[in-house]
Amino acid sequence: MNKLKRIGIAISLGIAIIGGVWLASPSRAAVCDKWINVIECGTRSHQELKSTYYSRSDFRSLMNWNNTNDAMIEGKNMKNGVVYKDGRVVVDGRVVATGARTVQRNTRYPASSYGTEVVGGTKYYKFDVQNSFVYNQFDIFAWFDDNGKFIAGVIKDCGNPIWGNPTPPPAKPSLTCDALQKTEVSRDTFKFSTKATAKDGASVTSYTYDFGDGTTQTTTSSEIQHTYAKPGNYKVTVTVNGKEGSDVQKTSQGCQTQITVKPEPEMQVCRLSDKKYPVTIKESEFDEKKYSKNPNDCKEVPEELDVCIIESKQIKKIKKEEFDESKHTTDLSRCKETPEEIEICVIESKQIKRIKKEELNEKIHTTDLSKCKEKPVTPPETPSTPPKTPETPTPNQLPKTGTTNIVMSALGLGGLTTAIIAYVASRRQM
Repeated sequence: MNKLKRIGIAISLGIAIIGGVWLASPSRAAVCDKWINVIECGTRSHQELKSTYYSRSDFRSLMNWNNTNDAMIEGKNMKNGVVYKDGRVVVDGRVVATGARTVQRNTRYPASSYGTEVVGGTKYYKFDVQNSFVYNQFDIFAWFDDNGKFIAGVIKDCGNPIWGNPTPPPAKPSLTCDALQKTEVSRDTFKFSTKATAKDGASVTSYTYDFGDGTTQTTTSSEIQHTYAKPGNYKVTVTVNGKEGSDVQKTSQGCQTQITVKPEPEMQVCRLSDKKYPVTIKESEFDEKKYSKNPNDCKEVPEELDVCIIESKQIKKIKKEEFDESKHTTDLSRCKETPEEIEICVIESKQIKRIKKEELNEKIHTTDLSKCKEKPVTPPETPSTPPKTPETPTPNQLPKTGTTNIVMSALGLGGLTTAIIAYVASRRQM
């Protein structure tokens, strides 16, 4: 009898041990077991998970209760991981949660459960995994929010969901475009400078500038210059290209700016080709070989002529606009004619001479040639010593009164008289 009791006790103990293992590792203890497993044969692939989720309302309700929605089932922020018996949930080598818990459909030892949960009309038993697992670890699908914080998971071997206390996720790589600054270099040229921030493993690879005039340019430099072809208002935008684990492009309101290109100034110049002023051109069109900024360069230099002054027979230079046909001639040969000569009487010397007409001087010349035909009379010289007194003839001697002597005396007296008259006449003319 005692022997039979011992056998019965051994059998009961074995059953209890087997039941404990089943409890701890339902999928390993009983593959395709619908007593413990939420999904009888587990869900080893993503496709199996989706098929079960959409075909079984009880499973969908349980996953929704565990904060898992349709988008997550489709794969949003979904990764492969491992849940350990000590309660750690590890994904990509990082502990994303601790104190992991799970549910199962049934249990032979309700005391091992810390409570029950009814979801969609189905009762489930809740366990800390360290009180439930015999095996050290199980593979899971794990889900995260957009910041990398752990939300929930599901054990692939049995379909039982898990959750836990999420650990703070590491800072995600972050790339931002902070500001776009502009500097006017000239009227139509601007410099643009971009400020970007890359942290926690993010990096900048390049900058793409849209200048608003139909042109874009990508460069590895945060600074760039651009010259605009036309005046106007332009919106400039920069996009920062980089990596946050994967390739990203970042821009912002701060990475946009407005610029105004003013019209090119104009200037008035003298056009040298035709001496026209004013001619309006753009400043960039100025060429000192074609234009002058000095209006005086468009004033014509007065043209001069060599002319013969008809009256004076002189050759002179005069301005073209001063030419008068009544006074001038361009036939210079007319000023090269032999000067007209005239005969004059030199009054003082009584000489007749030929001189140029323009040399006539009425004070010393006369054109009355008759003035030079009168012979000048030389006045008698005044004796330096008084003449000898003629001797008185002696009375004893009678003068000779012959005919010859009388004639000679008369001739001598007449000649003397004529000379005196001529002299007197000449003195009057003087």
